[in-house]
Amino acid sequence: MRLAHVAVMTASILLAACSGMTMRVKPAGTPDPRIQHVVLVELDDASRADEMMQDMRAAFEAIPTLARWQAGPKVDTGRAQVQSWYTIGIVTEFDSVEDYRAYLEHPRHKSLVEKWKPRWKRSEMFDFGNFATTR
Repeated sequence: MRLAHVAVMTASILLAACSGMTMRVKPAGTPDPRIQHVVLVELDDASRADEMMQDMRAAFEAIPTLARWQAGPKVDTGRAQVQSWYTIGIVTEFDSVEDYRAYLEHPRHKSLVEKWKPRWKRSEMFDFGNFATTR
């Protein structure tokens, strides 16, 4: 029976490697320290969304503790229950709380917020950890 489990695990890892999927394997009960920081922003002038995203790209690429990020405009999927008040959605990921705190104090992040926050009509932010990731 144990040999079957090893075979299944080996096959799963090989399939994941061949598909380009990233798997993080940790012992059961081990907490994942990664942090997701999500920001939804409604700009006073929606026509400046591209400018803000260009500024984000320049700032984020200079912050070494920012592990991954993505941002983009709101997408209308026609679902009434999905929030639609925002102009831009931003998702950032950090490998630890310490990395997240360093990001918050980084001069490029502070400069970005200083420039754009006065142009926000509304914003909401959410921080959460990771339970499981397959990619």
